[in-house]
Amino acid sequence: MFEKFTQKALDIVVNAQIEAGNSGADKVYSEHFLIGLVNSLKGVQGRLLGLNEINIDELKQKIDNKIELKKEPKNGEFIPFSTSAREILEKTMEISRLYNNSLVIPYYIALAIFNSKNSGAYEILKEFNFDEEKAISNIQGLLSKKKKKKQFKHPEEDDKTLKQDNFFKKVDTIFTENNLSKLLSSAKAKLSTYGYEILGTEQIIESVLDEETDITKILAKYGITKESFDEKLKNFSNREEEYGERQIIFTPNAFRVMLNAVEAAKEMGSVEIKPEHIIMGVLKAKTGIAYKIIKELTGYKTDFIDQLTKELNTGAKTMPETLAILRLAKAEAKNLNKTTIGTEMILLGILAYKNGVAAEVLDKLGITLKDARREALNLIGDDVEEGSEASMKYTKKGKNLLEIAYEVAKNHGKEKIMSEHILYAITKLTDCVAMKILENLGTDTLEIKQGILVELKNIQI
Repeated sequence: MFEKFTQKALDIVVNAQIEAGNSGADKVYSEHFLIGLVNSLKGVQGRLLGLNEINIDELKQKIDNKIELKKEPKNGEFIPFSTSAREILEKTMEISRLYNNSLVIPYYIALAIFNSKNSGAYEILKEFNFDEEKAISNIQGLLSKKKKKKQFKHPEEDDKTLKQDNFFKKVDTIFTENNLSKLLSSAKAKLSTYGYEILGTEQIIESVLDEETDITKILAKYGITKESFDEKLKNFSNREEEYGERQIIFTPNAFRVMLNAVEAAKEMGSVEIKPEHIIMGVLKAKTGIAYKIIKELTGYKTDFIDQLTKELNTGAKTMPETLAILRLAKAEAKNLNKTTIGTEMILLGILAYKNGVAAEVLDKLGITLKDARREALNLIGDDVEEGSEASMKYTKKGKNLLEIAYEVAKNHGKEKIMSEHILYAITKLTDCVAMKILENLGTDTLEIKQGILVELKNIQI
């Protein structure tokens, strides 16, 4: 619960615990939250809520008289929350959700107290002739202004330092990937059968289905076989679904599918582009003849990619590191009410994964998930992004980070992209949000690189 509290909100809770201990109370009561609130919200904020009129010493005396205390203070001992205090905290979380905020701020605690009319805190407030209607109105006015803030825009979203040459690197990958050469040769050979000169998604998928692989066995369970695909293909008398304005060696949709396959390989932590990545590429493209056939054969649903991914990893002792990290990154984004995955979310995914070399390095450098999460929100803002998990997208730098990790792993003869490759890639993107988080938490690129080498026993990554 408390990981979502801003520092000021957390100070109110801590202050309440200290006050309970100092006064010898057996529990932290709602009244102690009131002391924390009055101590924290001073100046303009205190005046807006009418708290400046409350004398803190008088407030403490009233609370002391109201609560039956033990004789000796309980400094340093754990003091549990009373039922009324827990209700205040639960109501605070409800108000946070009501305002679609991923963080808990002091105003939410104030509203929770003002609306808890059966609590001891509320009863004592009324003894000070507190004007709750005015206070609530002022808070709602402030919060409505916060809600009207400009639409969330990620600092990495419009990064002009990333040039389009990354696009050409992806194209080069398609033609230089050894694992694809046989498949593309097979697809090209099929062109003469149809009297075509340009490769489309249908020939590529036909060639995928020619060989018995893990993905073809899985697809067969969903009714996608070479025979069923070819039967559906006979229904297409032209290639309007494949062509755009230009004619190239690939149809535009086939080219898009191949680029998607490269992306899918990276997201699944592979340094080889395999048949399953091409299938993922077709499903991500959501257009073209092959996609239409697969959709007809399966009654395709939006979670079909996740289903295939799950089945491809069935039997594996552990999920591929990169896939696990990116899933945790998406979970972090969802928890913080974001639909944009920047380098900061990938860093949070690394920290949440815990088992990888990267997490070990960061742990030894004193970097915690809680601190990184809080620093991420400081840098990108706590504005809520509308959208579902299906609409999540990577920033340009987020994609670039995976490309660098892919190249690092591949250049050193690794079969998979591991967490250390992703962390190393973060140090290469010195102006990304993830690196700024790490620097703000007291580390730098040299420490991180050295930490990776130590964990890998000085084996170059």
